[in-house]
Amino acid sequence: MDVNDTGVNEYFKPEDIRVPFRNIIYIGDSDTDIPCMKLVNTNGGHSIGVFDPDKKCKDKVYSMMRANRIKYFAPADYRENSQLDALVKSIIDKTVTYETLEKYYEENKREMEDYLTIDPHRL
Repeated sequence: MDVNDTGVNEYFKPEDIRVPFRNIIYIGDSDTDIPCMKLVNTNGGHSIGVFDPDKKCKDKVYSMMRANRIKYFAPADYRENSQLDALVKSIIDKTVTYETLEKYYEENKREMEDYLTIDPHRL
């Protein structure tokens, strides 16, 4: 991967993006993450703001949620069985289910279109 690739900022049509935004999880803990969290959240992905569990101050995540920059927040505890771990796994489960349904939808849609190709006036 070329870190100096000028194509990194080129425009892609939504259907040409390799990983749809709805399948992206972005975890951020500071102001530098806000643009990415906003981008992911606005386009149907899942942005998670994390906060220092020792300080227990949630002002930053409350502010990000109020501004629609994140959908969720959790303590910055990346260990298995933490709240963040459960949240990420729930998002993954939801994503798997959604993609399975999308596959059925696309198959049904193609079948219907093939059916109408034979005789567009059938229905």
